[in-house]
Amino acid sequence: MKVLILGVAQVLGVAQDAMRAVDWDGGLFDYILAIEEAWHLRPDWTHMLHSDSLAPDDRPVLLEAGQQVVTEADYEPVLTHFGGAAYTGSDLVLAASYWALAALEPAQVFCMGCEFDAPGASQSHGARDLTAKARRLEYFASLCGCAIANLSSESSVLPFQRATFDGLDQVRPAYPSEEASMVARQLEQQYGDPASPNAQYPCAQGMAEIDAAWRRCFTLRDAAVA
Repeated sequence: MKVLILGVAQVLGVAQDAMRAVDWDGGLFDYILAIEEAWHLRPDWTHMLHSDSLAPDDRPVLLEAGQQVVTEADYEPVLTHFGGAAYTGSDLVLAASYWALAALEPAQVFCMGCEFDAPGASQSHGARDLTAKARRLEYFASLCGCAIANLSSESSVLPFQRATFDGLDQVRPAYPSEEASMVARQLEQQYGDPASPNAQYPCAQGMAEIDAAWRRCFTLRDAAVA
């Protein structure tokens, strides 16, 4: 099962990648998940995910058969299940990826136009280290036997392995160090569960320690760094 996640960076016109998605063979993917305005790029998207802050005029009105809109009411419980926004990060790229893992059960997730550092791209709220948050996502994807790759050729803080359309079937999950992952998970438990009722976010020092631990979970041999 292959899922393509289209990010808003494409809508904002990030170099040559901006229009590449328009001409892709949609049959290469089982699902196309568009983040917010990215649904304008192709008519054959299957899912469109948006935050409550997206203006109603920017949302699709008429849905084709097989299309579904995913709102905060749908993906926030998934983020809670995976530890809460303090740990998952709340950037929509991360939210879309966690939701896809839970709802679509893919074997491969491919990102395009999801560059965190693109001008105007979506930004996290409460996340100190987006690369670390992406590594954490990759850890949970590996538990599901799911590979995550970046199809973009643009500069990005996304640490996922790079992929091309000719090599989609060659992408395999990146497995982190079990010992390092256990340390990261134990740190999260030590600083508390922000997804529990009345819980508070970890302090700045605690969050920095947790992010650093997730960064150490993967080596260059485990997953290519963009």
